[in-house]
Amino acid sequence: MFKKHALFALIAGTLYALGFPSFLGKTLLITPIIGIGILLYLFEQELNLKQKLIRLTLFNLTFNTIGFYWITSTLQEFGELPFIVAFTLALFFTFVITPHLYIFLGIQHFTQSKRSKLGFEINILLLTLSYTVCEYFIPQQFPVMLGQPWAVIGEYLGFANIGGIPFYTTFSLILIYNIIQYLKDQRYSKFQLALLLAFIILNPIVNTTKEQTAPKTLNMRLVQANISSFLKVDAEKGIYASVGEVIRRYQSLSQKESQRPLDLIIWPETAYPYSIERDPKNIQLTELPIVFKDIALKHRSDLFIGGYDHKVTRKDYFKSEYNTNFHISPNGNLKDVYHKHILIPFGETLPFPHFINEMLAPMLSNISFFAEGERYSVFNTKSEHSFINTICYEILKPEYVRDYLNSIEKRPHALINLTNDSWYGDTAEPEQHLFLTLWRSLEFDLPIIRSTNTGISTIVNIHAQELKRLGVGITGNLDYTMELGKREATLFQKFGFLNTIFLYFILFIFQILLLKYKHNED
Repeated sequence: MFKKHALFALIAGTLYALGFPSFLGKTLLITPIIGIGILLYLFEQELNLKQKLIRLTLFNLTFNTIGFYWITSTLQEFGELPFIVAFTLALFFTFVITPHLYIFLGIQHFTQSKRSKLGFEINILLLTLSYTVCEYFIPQQFPVMLGQPWAVIGEYLGFANIGGIPFYTTFSLILIYNIIQYLKDQRYSKFQLALLLAFIILNPIVNTTKEQTAPKTLNMRLVQANISSFLKVDAEKGIYASVGEVIRRYQSLSQKESQRPLDLIIWPETAYPYSIERDPKNIQLTELPIVFKDIALKHRSDLFIGGYDHKVTRKDYFKSEYNTNFHISPNGNLKDVYHKHILIPFGETLPFPHFINEMLAPMLSNISFFAEGERYSVFNTKSEHSFINTICYEILKPEYVRDYLNSIEKRPHALINLTNDSWYGDTAEPEQHLFLTLWRSLEFDLPIIRSTNTGISTIVNIHAQELKRLGVGITGNLDYTMELGKREATLFQKFGFLNTIFLYFILFIFQILLLKYKHNED
């Protein structure tokens, strides 16, 4: 029995990984539902907690090995580790890659005997709610959720800006648990399956998007200079030839002629290798590199440039800089900045208390130890467009984007995301990173303008569809003309996960009423 269950667990992890971009190809909508279904079926067997933990670990082993195989190559390049050491460390991610599943397993196991006293329909809803809450709120290093693969049919997801990913996780689980129940004792909930069918049918019909303002034309240029991580690091160390090569690439690409007058030119995350020190009294008096002014004046265009903002209050290495987006006006002056809020553990900070990080910082030169941003910036351009900005993995956090949008007075036209995926090389990570990004366009009715160093730079509409892209390893410009109008705040922006709680409240009420009616009939 153990060998059979072990094989099922390994297959389940593989199928779950195939729901997201991997070295085997693009995402498949149905495979993660099957994979999680097999895992949850194993959880429902009469096993002790240790046996279930072993099966979950085997699931995570293949999920990690296939889905996040690129961690090994990243540790080799970023950490300068031998392959065997990097591979061994990558295997340890097996135990931390899905913390929400370990928490859910505990809930499932310790309530299993108590749940037997309830009707199976209520059991299904309780388990589904528990899973959805765990998945959404328990932090993950790489936030992968069961509902995410639905984005492949984003143009048909009418409920996406109401309930976000949790709605789609919920209905995936309703299907899964009804199948499990049928396999156990040939029972299923007609009400829940009818609701699932209605959800699928209504998705393409429901449309809550409303244009608030007349669209304005934006001519943009995303500069993808394709700077390798080695060249980037050398330039940031101040090696003259490397600095010159990085700046030359960005400058020559930026200054190329355009078929239309440019309104906005964007460089990716930390593109400019030197720190810039803002004028503490008047930001517009900040001394900027001459290359920025030359580009801005040539095209009479706003510039968004990723770089480093020196924190003048600190003179040592620890938290002396911000990972920053600089907004430069068409006349070459600094208008505003955005400082990255959410730092990547082990790359930009360590997940330890402040005093420990400060003590370790001088000994760990491979970790940036940036200062955290505190302000939500809104960028207003000469073309009368407004944007919010996220840097790298910040865009993968729906609650962060919600807080951002709810903290500003007016809705922006679009969301700009600056990213650098050069550390991951020719792996599936850039496709994965982009794929996990797409849901923000669906949840918030916001187009996404994504500028990266080595690819993938792309324009994404409000239906999670790419309009144009520059792939991995391509050096060039992505020039695109887009009509951008402002839309009203979505229900997901206003209420977030509360919409999912309300959905479950309605489901429980209807399910209880149906069970009472059925009992009275009997």
